[in-house]
Amino acid sequence: MKSLRFQSQSTQHADLISLKFWYEFWFDKFSTSFCESFYSSSYNFEIIQNEIDSFIIYLENNNKNDDHLIRLRNNQSVNYTTIGHRIKSFLKFYSFLIDEYLTIHSQPQLTRKEIDRIKLNLDKYMINKKKILNRFSKTNKTIKSEINYSFKSMTDEMLRALYQIISPNNSNKTNELNPFKLKQAQLRNFLIVHLMVNYGLRVGELMLLTINSIKKSIQSHSYSLIITNTDDEYDDRLRKPKIKNEYSYRVITLQERDYKILKIYIDEIRNDIPSKILFTSLKPPYSALSYSGINKLFDKIDSVLRNTAPSCFDETNYDSIERLTPTVNFFNLVNLG
Repeated sequence: MKSLRFQSQSTQHADLISLKFWYEFWFDKFSTSFCESFYSSSYNFEIIQNEIDSFIIYLENNNKNDDHLIRLRNNQSVNYTTIGHRIKSFLKFYSFLIDEYLTIHSQPQLTRKEIDRIKLNLDKYMINKKKILNRFSKTNKTIKSEINYSFKSMTDEMLRALYQIISPNNSNKTNELNPFKLKQAQLRNFLIVHLMVNYGLRVGELMLLTINSIKKSIQSHSYSLIITNTDDEYDDRLRKPKIKNEYSYRVITLQERDYKILKIYIDEIRNDIPSKILFTSLKPPYSALSYSGINKLFDKIDSVLRNTAPSCFDETNYDSIERLTPTVNFFNLVNLG
């Protein structure tokens, strides 16, 4: 009512129809309302931005969600001009949510400077997305490169096998599958894989994390992971990581359990390390983990996974993977308790 009351009746109708599709898409995919998801995430805009491309695919697929869909080409019966208008209408709603909920009051864990920076990057994201949408038309159907179509992903079975391997030893039980023998390395490597699986972090983002990237809200029990560029004096990596582009500055809501595990790692394992980089070698001179170092970590896990779950790599299975790498698509997430 705040935004639409000054618009024409036809604009109101078009925007509300698009919003109706968004809410139907969200409920169909997550079995809960968008409002509930947005509220329970402490107004985390990451959950919206991550689903916009999926919303496009939903509209393209005649308002149906299909996690197993493999697109070979775009749907020739769909009017992409209409889809473009639908998404533009939704982006207006997205802008409204930013103005309403990206505030000090709604996001007490963030500073005013951080909020202003996030708003600036979200505005740039909107501008870029609208430029892409302007190319949607009845005749121009070559839009696949602009949309994040997910071809293959790890299944629930694969992910369970992965977690069986990377689970650290505890006082009562030793994990014989874990290829890393030192308890400190097991916890560090578990966190590396878990953050990528559970929060969709890319390798470069993982390498940017510092001990200051993990934040707790003063006023509420909410926890955040801040992804931004860092300039650590101890970072001697030749290939220094940077956020992918100006849209990639992110604030991710952390589960309380994961926040506590990260705090244990910071306080008990790497508390004497001078660098602020979160994931480093555990031996002097405590160098920050590089791309090659993380790749070697995944190679060791891949070797064990091939022995314990060979069906994951069986080419006769349509959902098999070639190798477990830091860039594999961890799309089908499971609740591992």
